[in-house]
Amino acid sequence: MKRHWIEFWPSEPMLPMTFWVHRSVGHYGPWINATEFDPPRQPPVPGKGYPIFYVEFNGFTFMFASLAEIRECIRVLGTKALPSTINLSRARGTSVGPNSHWLSRMPARTKSWRYRKDAIVYLQKALERFERSVG
Repeated sequence: MKRHWIEFWPSEPMLPMTFWVHRSVGHYGPWINATEFDPPRQPPVPGKGYPIFYVEFNGFTFMFASLAEIRECIRVLGTKALPSTINLSRARGTSVGPNSHWLSRMPARTKSWRYRKDAIVYLQKALERFERSVG
């Protein structure tokens, strides 16, 4: 089954990809206390709240807190040979272990090239529709 939708949360979400995609800027304490990020976190939609982007594809539901997270997911899953979570963690420049990386949290069945090559096509379509909805 394939579908995608947006739900709204009253508070700023912290989802599996959020820490790995949104780097704190000018803040040297715990990431959770940062207020500025690169890329910026998704702003709330006035009167609705913070958008959460859901993409269900063949039995797995991706959850994203920003459009930047969807783009990063497409970028990583789009590589024929998945990068190791050790290398992805090092590239993030953090001491947080690779076992907590968002890619290591995904089910094994979603990591095959056969699954990913079709998933990224649908993720791209969903991203385009989300961009039109919330910009």
